[in-house]
Amino acid sequence: MSDGITEALSLYGLENAKIILLRHNENRTYRIDYDKKSYCLRLKNPISGFDLSVLGGEQEALLRSELDFIKMLGEQTDIPVQSPVKTLSGDLVARLSDGTLASLLSWMDGISFDKDKRTEQMLVSAGKILAKLRSTEEAMSNPDTFTRLTYDQKLVERLAVRAEQGSEYLPAETIKSIVSTLKAMAGVMDEMDGNETAFIAHSDPGLGNMIWANGRVGLIDWSLCGYAHSYMDVGGLMGATSDREEQRLLLKGWESIRGKANRRFLDAFFSLTVLLFVCCQYTRAKEWTDWFPVALDRWQATVFEPFSSGYAIPCIL
Repeated sequence: MSDGITEALSLYGLENAKIILLRHNENRTYRIDYDKKSYCLRLKNPISGFDLSVLGGEQEALLRSELDFIKMLGEQTDIPVQSPVKTLSGDLVARLSDGTLASLLSWMDGISFDKDKRTEQMLVSAGKILAKLRSTEEAMSNPDTFTRLTYDQKLVERLAVRAEQGSEYLPAETIKSIVSTLKAMAGVMDEMDGNETAFIAHSDPGLGNMIWANGRVGLIDWSLCGYAHSYMDVGGLMGATSDREEQRLLLKGWESIRGKANRRFLDAFFSLTVLLFVCCQYTRAKEWTDWFPVALDRWQATVFEPFSSGYAIPCIL
């Protein structure tokens, strides 16, 4: 097997395992079946055009802190997460001969939210588990000891710079609209900064990162988790599905723990998820000619312009 997989598996003592590629985004992610057990192997090798440099941070430090964080969640809370697996040398992180970072996690059995019909119970439970994550951290004595990404004012500034550098890939009017939206986003963060502390959010609550198992929702792929305001994950949930009823059920679960949502804050962090996608991946526009230009027009009309003008965005709820 090429691409470093054989080397990675040898470091965990899993030679001759069955290997299935699951997806390739910020990591190459595989299911590994070995000796009647299953694992999740991740190689830190982003797909071409997926540029996360705007998020900042040193990759090995971020990976180690991610594993430490989910290990803590698994040991100190009842939030379902995977368990990090050590290499034969006892480390949680492996570095391959070409420098690629690798990590191995226990497998989470269940049904991915993007693979099957989603029921009301599943959707409400998904909103609840992400709200519970936030409330659990608020009750902890030392939740700020991890080296993580930060979704804050400085990131908003870097996203604006990144957007303005995208003239080869993005229309001038779209760039202008994105920058205006980011300025409005900064205003919302100003309002929230004085009222709450930033805690670690999952920050990527897509349907593929939620697993339904035994009547509970498990959360996987924490590689983008980071310190953020309380609306980071619920804003992301609104972007997980375009179905308005599913959005309402996700929000219902979140509000059952966190209380009635502030619509302006919700819109702000939904907008941020769209902006992160565009700014981190716009260099792929030339391979996405069949859908990306249309999507940009739609986001400009239904997200960027309404939000930056102070209106509720019409594409959710």
